[in-house]
Amino acid sequence: MSAVKQWLTPVVAAGLMAFTAWFGHWAQPDTRMADVTPRPPLAAALPDEIGPWRVDKAQFTVPLPPDVAAQVAAIYTEVADRVYINAQGQRIMLTIAYGKDQSDGFKVHRPEVCYAAQGFKVSKTVDGQMQIGDFMIPVKHVETHLQSRYEPVTYWMVIGDQVVNSPMRHKFAQIGYALDGLIADGLLVRVSSFSRDPEEAYRLQEQFLREWMPRVPADQRSRFFGQGLGQGQS
Repeated sequence: MSAVKQWLTPVVAAGLMAFTAWFGHWAQPDTRMADVTPRPPLAAALPDEIGPWRVDKAQFTVPLPPDVAAQVAAIYTEVADRVYINAQGQRIMLTIAYGKDQSDGFKVHRPEVCYAAQGFKVSKTVDGQMQIGDFMIPVKHVETHLQSRYEPVTYWMVIGDQVVNSPMRHKFAQIGYALDGLIADGLLVRVSSFSRDPEEAYRLQEQFLREWMPRVPADQRSRFFGQGLGQGQS
């Protein structure tokens, strides 16, 4: 890449961000998507058994500091957590967080921030893709650890029914719904497991997600996984 292109790329990105921020402020919708399309409780999509996995009652989460917990409570309308275990003793932590309002003041809280706030070291974040049934999902893989606890994380965000994996795509999705007069809702799906081998952890997480997807009611899958293949992707 030439020096001019290297200089232009961040300038163009900054210009696009400024434009979308201005346009998002100008196009002020007044109808929440959540009021137009009722959303069942998250627990309806989290059965006690998913293929070879069953709910484990043991506590494996690290409590959030009070200030971060207050921020999360302000952002999200509903949060559901499950820990699943298989016959080999492998555990998967599944967290789903839902917010009715994805306007500028209320945005999903990225796991990198939450884990760091809990004292974890976030050592690496990379983009990835997972094909889960009919859904091709752009995801984030995050390597985290706290002392001897190594916990690789996979997550994605859905705005309305569009998976977004960057602040720019988040903003474009938000504006797209605003043009239809809607305040988009948002959902975060986070899966993690214990392993010192991140690639092995991500494979296990993908296997779990492939088992989980068919257990989600068909009319709710776009809420969790975005638009299916052939319907366009954000």
